Amino acid sequence: MLQPSSSGRIPLSRPTIEGVDRDSVLQVLEGTTLALGPKTRELEERFESRFGMPAALVSSGTAALYLSLRALGVEGGEVITPSYGFVATAHAIALAGATPRFADVHPKTGCLTLDSVIRAFHPAVRAIVPVHIFGTPAPVDEIVAWASERQIPVIEDACEALGSERCGRSVGTIGSAGTFAFYPNKQMTLGEGGLVVSPHGEVIEAVRRMRNQGRTSTGLEFAGEGFNFRITELQAALGLAQIERVDRWIERRDHLAARYIADFSAHPGIETLPPVPAGDRRSWFAFPIFLENRSTRDRVAASLDGRGIDSAPYFPGIDRFPPYDSASRVPSDLPATRGLSDRGLAIPFFPGLAEPDRRFVASVILGAVGSVEPRMRPVAPPSAPSEPSSR
Repeated sequence: MLQPSSSGRIPLSRPTIEGVDRDSVLQVLEGTTLALGPKTRELEERFESRFGMPAALVSSGTAALYLSLRALGVEGGEVITPSYGFVATAHAIALAGATPRFADVHPKTGCLTLDSVIRAFHPAVRAIVPVHIFGTPAPVDEIVAWASERQIPVIEDACEALGSERCGRSVGTIGSAGTFAFYPNKQMTLGEGGLVVSPHGEVIEAVRRMRNQGRTSTGLEFAGEGFNFRITELQAALGLAQIERVDRWIERRDHLAARYIADFSAHPGIETLPPVPAGDRRSWFAFPIFLENRSTRDRVAASLDGRGIDSAPYFPGIDRFPPYDSASRVPSDLPATRGLSDRGLAIPFFPGLAEPDRRFVASVILGAVGSVEPRMRPVAPPSAPSEPSSR
């Protein structure tokens, strides 16, 4: 009889925080530098070594997207991006003074394609922001090649994709700039935090200046606009401890995903993300399943909730929400976005997910769609909430 490994709820996600993380943060508290100090620069250098290009840490993935747009001169016009994804992408575009121009996605991967970008193109477009949704690498090489001919910058939203690769290259390093996020449900966490990488040193210089009130030196000298988008030394210290183990956690996520896929592969009513092409790598951020329709999705979610398991509909189309639901901003033909939004459900997925719990989650889902009869004892209410998607 399948049962969870404990009497508590099974959360959608949970960060991995261990003794080494606590020790690293406490070490900062023993000093006097708490913001923009040596830990921040050390972590930036670690990312620069990982990606092979300049990097700047900022306060969130949303801030990373906004600052990238501003550093690349996007202050108006339209920006092509998918409606299928987390709303932070559209918020960053709007904050930069531009209007999201939503393009449809591939019906299986959820990513922008070159064809969808071309269909959505308009002379007012000033940038393109593909999203590597769920860690699936979008075909940014194709999009960048097309956009470069038109002198349109491509900013990769890799906030869910640390560790993913496209044609052997790290996502985030192919366009004019790439952005990452470190919310607690990501591959690694700083609590909150974001990162901008770019092959163009002047872009990173502009991001570093704007993140710190426009400051151009260690003194009181400023140039242009600026904000407080800094991170603290405490966050950087946590990141330095986390980055040592992130590749191990990515491998663990690969393993969990493979086990879920094996469980669901024989059931025609449960779809999972397809394998990526040869030469690509998916670094799983979340594990979504796609059911027959919205009604089935909601019934499965209710069954999971009734058995003490968290889940979430990933992702509703951004264009369904104000202010992005204006007809003048949204192409009417987004069939793949609608289908994925109505059918998608994220289920528990994080490195610390115990195998008995994972098997139990799978059995409840299979039972809810009519394949098996799940069994378990009643469980207690949650002691802590799951981490929703955020940037």
